[in-house]
Amino acid sequence: MTLECDSDDYRLILFYNEDWSSHFDCHVYSHKQGAWSLRKNCFFAGSRNLKFDMPMICNGAIHFISDYYSYLTEDSTSFKPYIMSYEITNGDDEDQSIETKFLRIPKEARRGSHDDSCHMNIFKWREVAGYQTICLVRLRKRVFTVWILTNYESSSWRRIKKVRVKGMGLVEQNPVIKGFTVLNGDLVFATKKKVYTYGLTSEKYMVLSKICDHGCDSRFVRLFLIQILFVHVELVPKVCVLIFN
Repeated sequence: MTLECDSDDYRLILFYNEDWSSHFDCHVYSHKQGAWSLRKNCFFAGSRNLKFDMPMICNGAIHFISDYYSYLTEDSTSFKPYIMSYEITNGDDEDQSIETKFLRIPKEARRGSHDDSCHMNIFKWREVAGYQTICLVRLRKRVFTVWILTNYESSSWRRIKKVRVKGMGLVEQNPVIKGFTVLNGDLVFATKKKVYTYGLTSEKYMVLSKICDHGCDSRFVRLFLIQILFVHVELVPKVCVLIFN
């Protein structure tokens, strides 16, 4: 379940399937209407499991990246990881346009994706050519690589950064990355003890800053972006740090 909201309305979106089907029914709750509705078109997830706990909404579509474990045979069309999006227009009419799209991830990102040290996720990026777009971040063998999607229809990506963790300037000895996200053009990541930001754009390019100490030698750290609404002011994005021991 994911949440789409603005200052005076919100929608709850529930994907549901039966018997391990790759097709999910989409139920949408509208706060304005006070009711649930079932969309006519199903969401097709492909043969892999999707990261439904990490949705990303961009340009009116919900995006999910698949997992990348090696439980499929190499001759499977879904052997390599991918991104699926489900488009919902802004209207409340049941006849609105809904479409499932398949997005390939960069070839370089697919290589070695079955490695145990590989972790990937997608995040909202800044505008490119007048359109909001997404970015893909991969951490593998203590190396961060970041791509931005430059063409939605052709699944074209451009790599904007590749950096070793030990080359980022951290004071910690042998830091272990526990979680990461992207906020306002910066890579935000957590180690066992601290949360950092690393600039990916020209304003703060390659500048490392410590955000805070989280003080827990935890096994898992998940970073969420939240939006705080100030009266008569715009929505301001912040980082929420959740600790899982």
